[in-house]
Amino acid sequence: MNAKKIFWKHGDVFLIPLKNGKYSVGQILDLQMTNVVRCAIFNEIVTDVKSENGVNHCNQNNLISLVACSREQLDYGVWHIVGNKNIEIPLNKYPNEKFRKNGWVKSAMYDAALVEDFVNSYHALLPWNDWGNPDFLDEFLINKKIKPDNLIYIKK
Repeated sequence: MNAKKIFWKHGDVFLIPLKNGKYSVGQILDLQMTNVVRCAIFNEIVTDVKSENGVNHCNQNNLISLVACSREQLDYGVWHIVGNKNIEIPLNKYPNEKFRKNGWVKSAMYDAALVEDFVNSYHALLPWNDWGNPDFLDEFLINKKIKPDNLIYIKK
């Protein structure tokens, strides 16, 4: 049976399932290209999808990542839409915005599964450095200074 496609819009607040049964909070900024959505990810945790409406989330002081990624997790409800609120991030801060005038040439986008790995690693549920480039997940951070102190590292 095919999953029913979810229709979402700019400003929608969504929850990314974490390995511990909780959820990380994100917000849809816009659709960069046909299959690429630009999102903001926040250092905010939710325990229950059903009790959320999104209005108490997406505090700019908790912003950890601005990322362009594939949209399938939103389209098929893996990332749960829980509400909608005004986007407080200025357009010039959106990921890849500097590449718009050249048709997005040289812009970066990631598979949604990598965003899931990032949030799980950020919340110390997966190793941070378990990549060919051990600093790979640093690319997702808006600033390396906000990298948590309690990350899990594997010895190589």
